[in-house]
Amino acid sequence: MPESDATRATVAIPARLESTRLPRKVLSDVCGQTLVRRTYDVATAAGCGPVVVLTDAEEVVDEVCSFGGEAWLTDAALASGTARIAAVADRFETPVVVNLQADAPLTDPAVVRRAALDAVAGSAAVTMPVYRLERPDDVHDPNVVKVVRAHDGTVLYCSRSAIPHVRGADPQAWPQAVRFWGHVGLYAYTLEFLRRFDEMPASSLEEAERLEQLRWLEAGFRLQSFEVDPQGPSVDTPAQLDQVRLLIAHAGTR
Repeated sequence: MPESDATRATVAIPARLESTRLPRKVLSDVCGQTLVRRTYDVATAAGCGPVVVLTDAEEVVDEVCSFGGEAWLTDAALASGTARIAAVADRFETPVVVNLQADAPLTDPAVVRRAALDAVAGSAAVTMPVYRLERPDDVHDPNVVKVVRAHDGTVLYCSRSAIPHVRGADPQAWPQAVRFWGHVGLYAYTLEFLRRFDEMPASSLEEAERLEQLRWLEAGFRLQSFEVDPQGPSVDTPAQLDQVRLLIAHAGTR
């Protein structure tokens, strides 16, 4: 793929200030920099094209502007990062937009870049990375989103349950019986998909599992996956924030 195609994607970073489980986390200090700045640096290192933070708070806009970044103020009532991005779809000037959550500063920039490049080159509405699940605890953890894939990487279904079900086997042995895939919390959308976002009908599957991907699948959109290594933890709780601080501090001493 020509190198110029890497500049055909915008990286959008949804950064809600008053998050439910850990309010104000995006402004938390992580080894001398805010969480949102750490994630912004991941996005710029990916080299995909423009980077913009989408937030519901002037404080976050001010923080992003303080280190020379770009931030847009969006409606506080928007329910998800995807909805926040879709709400400003007409402002993007690239055919692909990558959703990199502001609480994911340990994401490998190469994964962001790969998502952008695959989305530009492919025909799927949404492109998403997945990683191999090898521990039974992860397979059976409802907080780890499982992805069922076709041979070509097309996403067939996503679930909090352990799918596929391995009949007749000890649940602790399921990862040895069949491949399980987990979703890295990142998406690359086509601009056309984002512009049609508000037209999608309500989804009983999404409501049941609390997974927005199921609304897209139920509406008939094609989701494409690609394989990556497990990524560093994101930040949803105080314990995870401490973990990310330790990992970044350790990386900085090497």
